[in-house]
Amino acid sequence: MIALTAIFRAKPGQGDAMQKALDEMTAYVTLNEPGTFGFYVVRDGDDPLRFITYERFKDRAAMDAHNTSKYRDEWVARFGALFDGALKIHTGAETAAKHG
Repeated sequence: MIALTAIFRAKPGQGDAMQKALDEMTAYVTLNEPGTFGFYVVRDGDDPLRFITYERFKDRAAMDAHNTSKYRDEWVARFGALFDGALKIHTGAETAAKHG
């Protein structure tokens, strides 16, 4: 299992638009990416412009398929202007988890 965590901010006044964009991405991933086992979005309770995604993939090939998909490229073209600065991305092997 490979996990990816992304931490990023929306531009001022764009938090709700970013949430809608992430909802759209989540819906797409749910319906179209069987190798993506989980795609979680967190909106910071203290800073509503800060978001965190936690993404779980079957393997590196599934993560690469997600990150290089045509849909993702189109999504970035449509919503990239909402981001305030660079994303902080961390990837690694998921070594422990609790489900349910």
